[in-house]
Amino acid sequence: MRRRIGFGMAAALVLLGLPGGLRAQGMGNMVMPSNMGGMTMPQGMMAGAVKPGPEPDPDIAIRDTWVGFIDGAAPRSFFGLRFENSLNNRQPMRAEYLFAKGGLPNSVGFPLPETRVDYQELTSYAEFGFTPWFSAFIEAPYRWINPEVNGNTSGAGDMRYGLKLCTWSSDPVIATVLLRIYQPTARHRTLGTGHWSIEPGILAAWRINDKILLEGEARYWSALGGSDFAGDLLRYGVGVSYKQQLTSGIWVAPVLEGIGWTVLGGKTMAATTMDDYVIEDAHGQTIVNGYAGLRVGYGSRMDLYLGYGRSFTGHFWARETYRFEMRFSY
Repeated sequence: MRRRIGFGMAAALVLLGLPGGLRAQGMGNMVMPSNMGGMTMPQGMMAGAVKPGPEPDPDIAIRDTWVGFIDGAAPRSFFGLRFENSLNNRQPMRAEYLFAKGGLPNSVGFPLPETRVDYQELTSYAEFGFTPWFSAFIEAPYRWINPEVNGNTSGAGDMRYGLKLCTWSSDPVIATVLLRIYQPTARHRTLGTGHWSIEPGILAAWRINDKILLEGEARYWSALGGSDFAGDLLRYGVGVSYKQQLTSGIWVAPVLEGIGWTVLGGKTMAATTMDDYVIEDAHGQTIVNGYAGLRVGYGSRMDLYLGYGRSFTGHFWARETYRFEMRFSY
């Protein structure tokens, strides 16, 4: 062992002393052979420099969304609060889209057959854009339920999560794939649907000019489980906004929207009293709502929305809807 250590130390001393020895023999003035030519690097590069990394993802053609009820097509980073007041829902258990089956034996929703429900919902939400083309979001609602027959209830509703992936961007149009998951996390059985749901969709936006933006959606909602009331439905809508820049960074954007739902399966309960009700097949029922609103913003970081909606068909989720939204971009 001592011989190995001694040999290693001797070798190290020899190597450390080698440059000095070479210089002592005149090697420090060594001239390169003339036939090796000049060693040059491309202009603007240093020897041993690391090559630049890949360029960041290019931005998409449209980054704005002004609608209040339709899902915006542009993946973004923002958070906010949304308050909604929905009045006069006469068939709250339709397809178990908003509320679970109730008022019947072995049902998990309202204890008694329900004739009408008014409800308010405060939703906190956040979306994070990993790239200009892709984002993930979460929505956490808190509900206040005011039924006509059953007792009032309040508490956390069903959580919602989702992804947006922009798959097409060419000036002035973008198209985005949406996927939303509904998780049955409601605090009370009357505050949610009682089952998981999935909702894929297609979102689009078309900038007609610097002031007019047209936005649209097509979404397919499907219950994963639930009772015999649970079904599927198709949602579709279009909205147009007109943005006007005012002084001092303030801008306004009036918005008009139309949204429709067509129920593709499931059942519903139509009740006039708690003792007088009928169970109907919900297949084919179509609901059409119109919305008018105004979005006001300051710069590009903060805006507010105030809107009103009304149903134009005999079937409806709510005869009237009021919505207020406040959101912040980052």
